[in-house]
Amino acid sequence: MKTLLAVGVLAFSLQAGAAEDPAEWVKKADNIRNPAESYEMKIKVETSENTSVFQVYLKGQDKTLIVTKEPARDKGRNMLMLDRDFHAYVPNLKRSMRLSLAQKLSGQVANGDISRTRWYGDYSVTKEAEANGEVQLLLKGNKDNLTYAWIRLWLKKGSFEPLRAEYLGLNGKTVLKKASFEDYKSIAGAVRPTTLKIEDTNKQISHIRILEMGKKDFSDSFFSVRNMESMK
Repeated sequence: MKTLLAVGVLAFSLQAGAAEDPAEWVKKADNIRNPAESYEMKIKVETSENTSVFQVYLKGQDKTLIVTKEPARDKGRNMLMLDRDFHAYVPNLKRSMRLSLAQKLSGQVANGDISRTRWYGDYSVTKEAEANGEVQLLLKGNKDNLTYAWIRLWLKKGSFEPLRAEYLGLNGKTVLKKASFEDYKSIAGAVRPTTLKIEDTNKQISHIRILEMGKKDFSDSFFSVRNMESMK
């Protein structure tokens, strides 16, 4: 009897542990906003400086090719991300340059905001609080050259939909930017946020909007410097 009771307690403990694993919550949130499959999407980046449109090709969580479509003057300024290496092609110089994921793209938007947005695996996760149907998590980067070293993240309890985030400085305390995940719609086979609003400490706001998104297969060779330099 005692053995059966011990087994039952252990099974319950394992189930409770799995249910309370913050890293798994983050993995589910990743699958909602940035699924691991290969897909293509069209996005618009709106800032106080300008409005740009990009065609984005993604494979898994570590390959992204970004082709600038608008404005016309920026055509050819394409970008390529392989793991955490980020390259940008400058047509006037006729060469590509390696840049940081944290470097500014436009307005409040960093390069990594449109090319690498994975949380699971890139961050260690700690649960900080739970209230009003939300869970509050603290994410600490565990790899070099991430877009943000620390992130405070709020997810909807149960569904683990991302709600909002604070992007923190290297000390894990200073708030650099705030973000909110908005305009949830059914797109590419699931309900996902189609707008990311980013606000800096000066209350300047930028938006990243998903205009179109669909699954599409790509070979690994598609994600190459040659394609980055040639695609229009």
